[in-house]
Amino acid sequence: MKINLNKKITRILTITGYVAIAGVVLVLMSFANHRSTKVLCEGVVINIEDESIKGFVDRSDVMEMILSKGKKIIGSPLVDINTNVLEKIIDANPYVFKSEVYSTIDGWVHVDIKQRSPVLRIINSKDESFYIDDRGKFMPLAEKYSEPVLVANGNLNDTYVQQQLAPFDEELTLESDSLEKLPVLTQLFLLAEKLKSDSSWDAMFEQIYVNENNEIELIPRLGNQVILIGDITNLNQKLEKLDNLYKHGLPSTGWEQYELINLKYKNQVVCKRKDNKQS
Repeated sequence: MKINLNKKITRILTITGYVAIAGVVLVLMSFANHRSTKVLCEGVVINIEDESIKGFVDRSDVMEMILSKGKKIIGSPLVDINTNVLEKIIDANPYVFKSEVYSTIDGWVHVDIKQRSPVLRIINSKDESFYIDDRGKFMPLAEKYSEPVLVANGNLNDTYVQQQLAPFDEELTLESDSLEKLPVLTQLFLLAEKLKSDSSWDAMFEQIYVNENNEIELIPRLGNQVILIGDITNLNQKLEKLDNLYKHGLPSTGWEQYELINLKYKNQVVCKRKDNKQS
C-alpha cells in the first residue's frame, strides 16, 4: 500500500514539475515577446560578398533600395520591419543574385548580398551590349562598374529582351559531338566558362569574334593572330593543340609570321602566314 502511495506522490510531483517548467517558459516567452515589440531598429548592417573586387552594388545602393518604398527603417520597432518584403525589393535589382535580410535582438537589421557574376559581355550586330552571367541569364551593363570579362561581337543577333540563353542540356561535356548544334550564343557562353576556369587561357584572350560564316574566332591580348576554332566541338583538344603550338611550334618559327591559326580540323593545325602561305 505504501509502495502504491509513493508512486502516486512521485507521479504528482513529476507532473507538477513539468507544469511549473512550462509556466516559466511561457512567462519568459511572453516577456521576450513583449520586450521585442519595444526594440527599435538601431541601424542597418550591410555585407556585400566580393565587395572589394566587384562593384555592381555598393552600400549606398542597398540603403537606397531599402528606403525606396518611403518607409522609415531606423528608429522603427523591429516587429514592424518586414524583412521578406525588403528581400524582394533587393532581389529585384538586376545586379543582385540573392539577398538575405534579418534582424537581431540587439536592434540591428542585417542585409547579406551576393552579386551576380558575368562570364561574358555581348555586343550584338545592333550594337546592343549586355552581360551573360554564370547561370546563363542576361544582365545589363552598369554605369559605374565594368566587369573585366571576355567580349564577344560580330555576327550576333541575340538581344537583351530574350533575358537568357536558350535551354540546353547542362550535362553536355566539351567532348560531346552535338555541341556544334547548339546556338552560337550558347557556344560562346560555354567557351567563355572554359577559358575563365583556366588562369592561363583567361589571361591570354580578350575577345571572341563570330565571323560571317558563324565560325568562332579567338583574339589574343598579345600578337596579331586570329585563332579560328569554328565551333566548340572537341574544344579541349583544340586548346591542347594551341598550347603545344605556342610552346613548341611558334617559338622556333616566330609568332609574328602568322596571321591565322586554324584549329578547326581534327589532329592538325593549319597556320597561315602573313604572306598568304600556309604551313
